[in-house]
Amino acid sequence: MNRLARIGTRFAATTLLSLATLTAFCAPASAASASPLSSPPRHGASTPKRFDLPPTTGPYRVGTTILHLVDRSRIDPFVGGPREIMVTIAYPIQPHAQGPRAAWVDPSLVGEIEALYDDYGFVPGSIDWAGARRPAIEGAALKPSPRGWPVVLFSPGLQFFRELYSASVDDLASHGYVVASMTHTYEAFFAAFPGGRVARGVALTETVESTQMWLDTRVADSRFVLDVLSAINQGHNPDAEHRRLPAGFRGGLDLSRVGFFGHSYGGTTAAETMFFDRRVDAGIDFDGQLSTTYGPPQNLPYGPTRAARFGLDKPFLLMGAAGHSHRPVPHQDPSWIDFWANQRGWKRELQLPLGLHFSFSDYPAIVPRLGDAAPAGFLQLANGSMPAAESVAGSRAYVRAFFDLHLKHRPTRLFDAPHPAYPNFELVP
Repeated sequence: MNRLARIGTRFAATTLLSLATLTAFCAPASAASASPLSSPPRHGASTPKRFDLPPTTGPYRVGTTILHLVDRSRIDPFVGGPREIMVTIAYPIQPHAQGPRAAWVDPSLVGEIEALYDDYGFVPGSIDWAGARRPAIEGAALKPSPRGWPVVLFSPGLQFFRELYSASVDDLASHGYVVASMTHTYEAFFAAFPGGRVARGVALTETVESTQMWLDTRVADSRFVLDVLSAINQGHNPDAEHRRLPAGFRGGLDLSRVGFFGHSYGGTTAAETMFFDRRVDAGIDFDGQLSTTYGPPQNLPYGPTRAARFGLDKPFLLMGAAGHSHRPVPHQDPSWIDFWANQRGWKRELQLPLGLHFSFSDYPAIVPRLGDAAPAGFLQLANGSMPAAESVAGSRAYVRAFFDLHLKHRPTRLFDAPHPAYPNFELVP
């Protein structure tokens, strides 16, 4: 079974696709299959398709920097030695700041990206992954703020990588936040380190003990990143290579206002980190189970997270696709029901009935820009029948409104009634 089939069957069977379409979605391109993904894209490999991420919508331009962090207080549970993680920070900058636009992925990851998407049916060389750019400017100075900018963490889905969520991260930064997104090394398919080193993920075997370890490791990574951001705010440089930080970070963060959002297992990570770390004030789960183990078909006993078992006393937003709701739905995941019953703080649930598990990723932002370089049917199998532009705009709007409400105390009516601009984002009472 290929890497994407493993991740699909383990964590997306009840949320990404039906069983039949999941099999087609995750089949290798070389497999004999009637799936449209097994057909090569029409776009010739000799003319790679160029794309950029969409512009941000906030009043601030966005800067970015990447940190290589080493936590010498922990032994890496996957490979031994000190725990290393890579973090991308996106943040507001001055309107006239100059500099190159940041790459979507590190050049050393292009081969890994091509191998990964070969499993989806993309033809190697058909897309210019190395040329893709974010709207963020590399290394620009942080724009001053009288009380410092609120801070938000982001965690990706299990085995996935932080770059796949750049459209959401950069957009939130453009509305006045410092956003730190993480790749959880050795669990993730791959992570790029300075000097061209690539850390590839280890084989994951799902047991009661291993799934708990994966979650505990993610929570520890997140708490360590908060520690590092506090050190940066005090004028320290935690980068392992001592690369210069952009100007303005000393005293530029307000760590009394901290949020956390994540996709899939990253949403699980956000909730569980909030349970253990009082520094996190508000959180969002993009379609992630709030359980440590996943039940059938893996036949592991159901184990709700501490956040689901005991609830949180701080604001938390659930944003779901098929299979996750606190109301009865087909292929029900019980963890959201548990969480809803026990949650003591502000709570809301939004559903995307036309969307699918990866509606919350960069796929809706990227795939329409690829034209016929993307395999036929790929966008529908990742995003469902949801209009791609609405997936992007709606996710951005609700994330921003949630953190504006709970970290900046700005009133919003977005959670009180349906919004005509986002008709396929449904509030669940």
